[in-house]
Amino acid sequence: MIKCIECTMSGKNLDHEYMLWINDNANRLGLKGITFFKSDGSIKVIAEGEEKYLDIFMSKLKRGPYLFPLFSPVENFSITWQEPKNDFADFSISETTE
Repeated sequence: MIKCIECTMSGKNLDHEYMLWINDNANRLGLKGITFFKSDGSIKVIAEGEEKYLDIFMSKLKRGPYLFPLFSPVENFSITWQEPKNDFADFSISETTE
């Protein structure tokens, strides 16, 4: 079933490289959506896709690109599940803030 998640995360070293990592993972999982920096420096991710792939994606976002969660730069993480709006053709990084 197609679902939508909206995540916000903050922490140390959440930079453009981290955004590229988010984008790569979303594309590998076949998700559609967008990620961008908010004005406070946190990252917002909106992703739509199959629920099982969103669960995998969410776990990766919480852990970060590291094998062990202890090294994750993510200090705060929130997620909201929503009904999909089908607003996205693919997954992308936006340079604009919310």
